[in-house]
Amino acid sequence: MLTLVVAVGMPAKVCLYCKKKFQPSRYRPDQRVCSSADCQRRRRNDYHRNKLATDPIYREQCRDSQKDWRARNPSYMRHYRARPAGDSDLTGELRLLLESVKNNVALDLKSIDGRAWLVFPSGMALEKNTLASAKIIVLQGIMRILE
Repeated sequence: MLTLVVAVGMPAKVCLYCKKKFQPSRYRPDQRVCSSADCQRRRRNDYHRNKLATDPIYREQCRDSQKDWRARNPSYMRHYRARPAGDSDLTGELRLLLESVKNNVALDLKSIDGRAWLVFPSGMALEKNTLASAKIIVLQGIMRILE
């Protein structure tokens, strides 16, 4: 005799943010948001924003936490304001790279017209996929207009 066992679970729900169907956790049957990182981030942000608007004790606790952080990091704003305007993460990373170039190995790559330098930490072994692990590749040369 063949017995068929069918697992009866909770019905799928639709995520409030991405509108995709998901299976809620059996430990949280009232779950309304799927487990994707973006949806969870939005859920936490909405909770925080709502809590700030409706709970004066929570709002005071957040304000006190910010005061404590500023007291522990008094020079942060001075350094932050000292950064040049429009300094993106890429230019900041490039500046750090240029400051530390003396401590790195730089190879002159002759495969293109002009100059290309691959800069990587001195302890890194040169391997087949060296370019794949490079953080920044700086290319310098004259651009030619193709006719």
